[in-house]
Amino acid sequence: MITVSTQDMNAPNGQTSPPKLWIRTAQYADDAARVERVLAGDQRAFGDLVRQYHGLCYHVSYKVLRNAGDAEEIVQDAFIKVHGALAEFRGEASLKTWILRIVWRLSLNRQRDRSRSAWSRLGLDGDAEADVEMVRSRSAEHPDRAYQAQDTREKVLEAIDRLPEPLRQALVLHGFEELGYDDVARILQVPVGTVCSRIHGARRKLADDLQRRGLV
Repeated sequence: MITVSTQDMNAPNGQTSPPKLWIRTAQYADDAARVERVLAGDQRAFGDLVRQYHGLCYHVSYKVLRNAGDAEEIVQDAFIKVHGALAEFRGEASLKTWILRIVWRLSLNRQRDRSRSAWSRLGLDGDAEADVEMVRSRSAEHPDRAYQAQDTREKVLEAIDRLPEPLRQALVLHGFEELGYDDVARILQVPVGTVCSRIHGARRKLADDLQRRGLV
């Protein structure tokens, strides 16, 4: 049985708890109820869970792998693992964070197995093939500009790839609007202060690297 404390729901002396605390406690209680339904054999409840988090999980995996097919495969594998491991969920983090941690680990494992180039592993937002096609279409009118833009983009990606792994991971995860410092900390299993420090360090190193190469 999963239990979620509701002690914080009632503030002492009639005081009102911070809205964030109310929302977080309510979310954990809802997570616990959903997990209980799935463990009781409610397949519809699990289907609802998959539909709710599929897009975010795909986004996280694609950000790491830069390949639509691989990302979709990782998401499918992740939900298989989620279904088999739900009995281990203890509510110490939100269900969303717990699921994303599984997706993140599977994605990193796939990334290491493939040993992709900087472009494939850590491309900036947007589809790589679409970017290449855009460069080709523009090259007819401005071949010099198109080449320079493509060259600069690849150098930026290479600079990101040169970041130390802990800094790179924090920077990539924080790039998602849905993931705040708390969620990144839970996924990487490090303190929030460490996440802040790594993101700051990643940005500083990236800026210094690009400046040395005359890109900024």
